[in-house]
Amino acid sequence: MKEFQNIDKRMPYTEREDYVEQLISQTTERTISLSKRRTTTLRKYRITAIAAAVTALLVIAGLSVVNTPAEQPVAQSQEVVSPIDEFLNSISDEEAQLLASYTIETVPEYSLDNTY
Repeated sequence: MKEFQNIDKRMPYTEREDYVEQLISQTTERTISLSKRRTTTLRKYRITAIAAAVTALLVIAGLSVVNTPAEQPVAQSQEVVSPIDEFLNSISDEEAQLLASYTIETVPEYSLDNTY
């Protein structure tokens, strides 16, 4: 077994210089094109999100206008005086007292004993 200090310090594989340069240039180009594509895609998503938000706001505003109740005309109350009220307003206080204590003796048609 080799000891650690005696291990060779060089890489086990070697690449040619032109291959490494070509690999770096291809990677750089691909990264730039992906970055441009990603920027374009993000821009499309932002525009779509803004358009959706504006559409949602317009729909909500439209629904709030549609659901707002129109001003209903207020019904005017008419003072109606019933005939009983007219009669009670036309009598004096003494006559009202007599009405409050008015009693009927017996009505012959409705009495319990049927003797006439």
